[in-house]
Amino acid sequence: MKVEEINSFLQSIYLQPKPLQATDLRKCHTVLLHDTIAAIATPSGRGGVGIIRVSGPAAESIARRIFVPKQQNCSWQSHQLYHGDIISPDSKNILDEVLVALMRGPHSFTGEDVLEINCHGSPLIMQAILSQLVQFGCRLAKPGEFSQRAFLNGRMDLSQAEALAALVAAQSEKACAISLAHLKGDLGTEIEKLRLTLIDILALTEAAIDFTEDISALDTPGILPEIENTIERLQLLLDSYRKAKIYTEGLNVVITGKPNVGKSSLLNTLTGKKRAIVTDIPGTTRDFVTGRIDILGIPVNLVDTAGIRQPQDIIEKAGIDLVWENLASADLAIIIFDGSKPLTSEDLAIFSGIVTKKRLVAINKTDLPPAWGINDLGQLPQDCKILKISAKFGMGIDELKEAIVDNTDGDKEENAAAVMITSLRHKVALEKALGNIQSARESIAGGISPEFPAFELRQALDDLDEITGKKIDDAILDKIFSSFCIGK
Repeated sequence: MKVEEINSFLQSIYLQPKPLQATDLRKCHTVLLHDTIAAIATPSGRGGVGIIRVSGPAAESIARRIFVPKQQNCSWQSHQLYHGDIISPDSKNILDEVLVALMRGPHSFTGEDVLEINCHGSPLIMQAILSQLVQFGCRLAKPGEFSQRAFLNGRMDLSQAEALAALVAAQSEKACAISLAHLKGDLGTEIEKLRLTLIDILALTEAAIDFTEDISALDTPGILPEIENTIERLQLLLDSYRKAKIYTEGLNVVITGKPNVGKSSLLNTLTGKKRAIVTDIPGTTRDFVTGRIDILGIPVNLVDTAGIRQPQDIIEKAGIDLVWENLASADLAIIIFDGSKPLTSEDLAIFSGIVTKKRLVAINKTDLPPAWGINDLGQLPQDCKILKISAKFGMGIDELKEAIVDNTDGDKEENAAAVMITSLRHKVALEKALGNIQSARESIAGGISPEFPAFELRQALDDLDEITGKKIDDAILDKIFSSFCIGK
């Protein structure tokens, strides 16, 4: 048997056809896929419009029983809107005037026949229509069940389904962009590329085990560069996690400094709201005060803290202890100095005490005559930017915002991954895959019998398949979709 035949044989085992066919999972959900589900798809409460979604084999027959179209001889074409009334077949009462669309499978979100009813957004009306649907055979959908059906029917992979939930929860432009890229399939495509590379490597490794009469030895010089390249690509994806989490959850920024240097004024100016009390009395802020802003599409979580000094009482000491706790978990510290008063050893001690975090120095109150200059701060780290601001009058605030965003690492990294990961589940799966591939590399480089690296490469393939859902535990799948919204 030739190497090409071996590759073809192994690829027939490890390559899944597209679109994704979750065959084993379908077998576990036969009942789930054979009934018809319904749910209100719009948020709870009153609104101008409400949407009720139905999916399953009985969607069209139920629609014909409860919907009376305004036009004569309704043709019920797929993906067309029809105007009419939802009625109660028993009483013939009109429940609401609606627009409905029937989207026949497999060309629908779930891959099944899908009915969407656009009604008025009264909770009473939506519940009345939902009750009619249940009366005629629908089951109330579980959280995420529409997306789960889309996954099980091969309409999307698991990373795309998760991206849909992330898009709904997104709170910034950057988070939306990442989720949309995943929903489009960018992450799944990148995982598939990695998977194909691993299959090629595995094919050669397996060939050295089973077909030694044709292949004298494992082609170590040919395999190792491919493994190294795969490791680099995996590491790029993993490195994107920190930055992506900032885009989705926010950059945690702590404002710190001595009492009465303008920390609370800066928080109020940045948020555009009076979040913190501002007085001339030192030590006004005892607890920490938070605010959330969006800078260039990036969410920023601001924390205004108590002034750091020798505490005057036990309450102030507790507040200062909280400062250091917040600094320990911060992505960035903005250290405020009062430029209108002489620099003290206390100021410098605060700066030197924050050594493990990224830091910005903001010299505040520049609207007043300066009492000292930048050179008085001494030799500062190269990555520590110094800005002059006036929190009271807004001077230098735009420059400060730009400096805050720069500390997300922006898009400046030359080797930044084109695709970013935001899910902890994906990160864990990639870490497992990376560990297995690194072990395979060591086994191959050390001349260990090819059975061992082959096993590790198969494990890495399984790890990657967890991300797209080609191989995943049924309980984990249910847990993922249970966190989705009802109607999604």
